[in-house]
Amino acid sequence: MQGIEETDIAMDQGKEFVISLWHNWQGPAAEALARVVADYEARHPNVRLELIYQESLVEALDTAVAAGEGPDLFITTQDQLGRFADSQTITPLSDQFDTTYLTANFIPATVDAVTWQEQVWGLPLMEEGIALVYNPALIDSSLIPEDKTDFAGLLNSAQSFHAAHPESYLFCNESLSATSLDAYHSAPIFFGFGGAEEAGYIDDWGTVHINTPERQAAAEWLQSLQPVIPAEVGYEICLDGLQSGEFAAWWTGPWSLEALQNAGVAYKIQGFGRPYVHVTSLFMGADAVSRQHDAPAAEFMEFWADPGVQTSLALAAGSPPASLLALQSAEVQANPEIAAYGAALADGIPFPSTPYANTQWDPLAQATAAILSGSQPPATALAEAQTAVEQAVAEMTQP
Repeated sequence: MQGIEETDIAMDQGKEFVISLWHNWQGPAAEALARVVADYEARHPNVRLELIYQESLVEALDTAVAAGEGPDLFITTQDQLGRFADSQTITPLSDQFDTTYLTANFIPATVDAVTWQEQVWGLPLMEEGIALVYNPALIDSSLIPEDKTDFAGLLNSAQSFHAAHPESYLFCNESLSATSLDAYHSAPIFFGFGGAEEAGYIDDWGTVHINTPERQAAAEWLQSLQPVIPAEVGYEICLDGLQSGEFAAWWTGPWSLEALQNAGVAYKIQGFGRPYVHVTSLFMGADAVSRQHDAPAAEFMEFWADPGVQTSLALAAGSPPASLLALQSAEVQANPEIAAYGAALADGIPFPSTPYANTQWDPLAQATAAILSGSQPPATALAEAQTAVEQAVAEMTQP
């Protein structure tokens, strides 16, 4: 590992530090965070961590940083990492935690999630994304290939299931309809065929990766899938269909499980494709450096990376931990839902953190809809999406 030495910097200096830590957690997750902080303070009597709840954390962060009053540390997902880095809201951490350390300790997608333009900017904690949630009373797990990139096998399963049950479909996916405006749920498919997947659709420097051979292969697969998927999709449609038996599976995340539980629907979870992964992480604010709080703040970050800490926080939040050891711990594996989503996201890619991310959603949704409606062949649809996103990125980068 490069970075923090096994010494207490605060104790060495004989100085008391008050480190501000912003978050927007509530309930069991907030209670677990308070316990972690209390444990750390007991081990480091010269450091006090001031937990500050911010309901609208990003908005509060923008205001505070502009006034030079930003937090030393804050917890959020990586979605705005690129903007935070470009605006100097956060400070780079490569000198304290290099990529060798991250790769040895964290799940690959979570490492990529806190890396921006080849620098490390945070430490990951937990992840969230989608998988196939299926009703075991309707299908056996064998219909979902163990190889998460066996799209030929999944297509064959969808075709055979629909042939045997003409009024039903193997799965519901909120992106896969000629009328859908959703481009999030199709990520497991478009990234599942390989390519420059770590870059996403737009890389850290604004280069667009939509009209590629791998994405074309995914689009052609969607074209073959069209006869055996429902014409209309959406959250409520997928939820109702899984309850009624119209759909045997639903490509969704843990946010949908409570509704299924309340409806009394039995389910199991199995990953497929390469889904987007939201990664909740700990970042160091740039103001920590000007206050000379960066060394004690980095010490707490190292504690945050401990597998035991990651296990307790992730379990309290109901999400798979980012730590490799924490994910394989007995406590996490004893929770079937968290363990299943952890396995499903193992080969995922980070949700986009580029400032250009919003330029991709509408062109991708339109391309998918055009492919599934038959109004455009895959090559044309993706070429037009590529051009539209490139133009939008160019407009954003003009002085």
